[in-house]
Amino acid sequence: MDGRPPQWHLPAEPSDAGEWSNIQIRTVRFPGHPQETSENSVDIAHLSYVHGYGNVTNEIPVSIDGPYLESRFGFSTTRKIAKIARLNLEVTAIARVTGLGYSYVEFQELSIGIDARLWVLATPVDGTLIDMSIISQVREIRSPKRRIAGLGFLPRRMRAPIMNKFVADLQIQDVHQDVVVWSRKQYVPRPKLARSDGEVMKYRAYCAQFYPDLRQCESTAR
Repeated sequence: MDGRPPQWHLPAEPSDAGEWSNIQIRTVRFPGHPQETSENSVDIAHLSYVHGYGNVTNEIPVSIDGPYLESRFGFSTTRKIAKIARLNLEVTAIARVTGLGYSYVEFQELSIGIDARLWVLATPVDGTLIDMSIISQVREIRSPKRRIAGLGFLPRRMRAPIMNKFVADLQIQDVHQDVVVWSRKQYVPRPKLARSDGEVMKYRAYCAQFYPDLRQCESTAR
């Protein structure tokens, strides 16, 4: 922007090491902004209020290193597979945000023993709309801690791809719930925050570095 050289770089892609499923990609277009969508990484309270997750915890304070932000949290949820089986899931997550519009999230499901990872990519389209792509992978499931609705009868090589489709469908379902909020947000110069908003203001201060006009104003005010 403004003829400047790159100020930061995307992290190196994690290795597949031959043990991850092929990727699943889901894309949704809606009115929004990448700053708003990445804010979900620190807006832990929304997991309860918007998605109905339980036992939501913030594992450690959000950490920031220049253009890189990391958040760790946990939650529980109950989901259906094929409208038949119900899974009770206990999840911990590490979200790593780089700039605006790039998030990489590592999930561990503790009760079954499933590792998954997501790339959440938000791309502006025309100043109003954005395309959000959710890209998911699941690690090979060798010895699950408990039975997974019929997966025990499948060859090991088929388990991760099937669970990855399940993960991708769950994530896009959550995105559709978020879109109801994102597409209706309005700018408020001095918003009033609730205690449950947690580290949202820390995240918004982090975002200021990506707006040259804001950084210039801060420099002038000092």
